[in-house]
Amino acid sequence: MEISWFREIDIELDNKPNQLKRYVVIDTSIFLLIREKFDVIEGLKTDLSEHYECATTDSVVREIIRIAIKSRDALMHTYIQKIFEKCYIETLSEDLEGEEADFDILRLAKILGAPILTLDRELKDLAREEEIPLIIYKGSDKRIRLP
Repeated sequence: MEISWFREIDIELDNKPNQLKRYVVIDTSIFLLIREKFDVIEGLKTDLSEHYECATTDSVVREIIRIAIKSRDALMHTYIQKIFEKCYIETLSEDLEGEEADFDILRLAKILGAPILTLDRELKDLAREEEIPLIIYKGSDKRIRLP
């Protein structure tokens, strides 16, 4: 399988969270909404009354890359570059192949004291059990909002 177009991503990453910023931890399911013309990174700027920055985990990024490679979707390739440029990405996985993204998302939300944005019902349930706040995606009008 040819994946050379991913080799074009050459971005310097500042992999330290800014303590003065407020973050929302984004799950794979929300990033994939770009296929339906919803850009969560822009939505954080336009849909919420308070300013939040995008944060995610290395395991989420790996999931998105695998999906983009499998689908050969040019839009996803472009969006992956935007994720690298605009989001704080935390490396939490010890096992780069086997770590499940949901647990990394929960851990990062706790580390940053940040809410989670996901469509995944199981992840929402786990977040509620851990008393981690959720931000809501309203599919009918393609907007995000605070509960």
